[in-house]
Amino acid sequence: MQKFINFFLALLKWPLAILMVLAIFPALKTDIIILYNGLTLSILGTFFLPLLIMIGIWFIIPKLKGSFISILEHEVTHMIFALLTFHVPQDITVHRGQGGYFSYFGRGNWLISLAPYFFPTSAALVMALGGFYALTGEAFPMGYWIILGLMTGYHIMSTMDEIHSEQIDFKDAGYTFTILFLPGINLITYGLLMAYVCHGFKGFPLYMREFCDQITLFLNIFI
Repeated sequence: MQKFINFFLALLKWPLAILMVLAIFPALKTDIIILYNGLTLSILGTFFLPLLIMIGIWFIIPKLKGSFISILEHEVTHMIFALLTFHVPQDITVHRGQGGYFSYFGRGNWLISLAPYFFPTSAALVMALGGFYALTGEAFPMGYWIILGLMTGYHIMSTMDEIHSEQIDFKDAGYTFTILFLPGINLITYGLLMAYVCHGFKGFPLYMREFCDQITLFLNIFI
């Protein structure tokens, strides 16, 4: 299964890179539409304000850069996508201020290498816990959205800190592919997160329908 998935991802690599370039404008437009239709004062106060506060804290407290937690989250994200593509973890090492390393059995693929740069693991965990809470049928408490905002801001800043020309993950995936792939996929990832904040779990299909409409419109106009 591991070899099949790696082969499949290798086939998808460059077509997906081109698709992500073409998706930049449609994804950005979809993000704006989702926010325009769903943004409220409550969301501004309970999600976006904590997000901005966390960004501010990141600049105020230098020790957050290269912290044990941010490095651990980065390496855990590698591990999650290794498991999802049927690679067996071997070792995970974290050194504060020096970086970390995650190793696994198998050849690996570009998805494992680039996952930490577009998948907000800590925010996704909060969203997953929200899924369990939703089963109770009760409205999410204000604290839930505050925590999600803080985690989203934390991921944005920690990811920005990890992006540099000497990043070994970019070398593994290929610099050209990385440059083509990451902007579009991040617009989609954070767009889906915004859709969840504005509309709950029904925001996911809502976002994808709007995105498909926008990319179809874009292709009809320019291609």
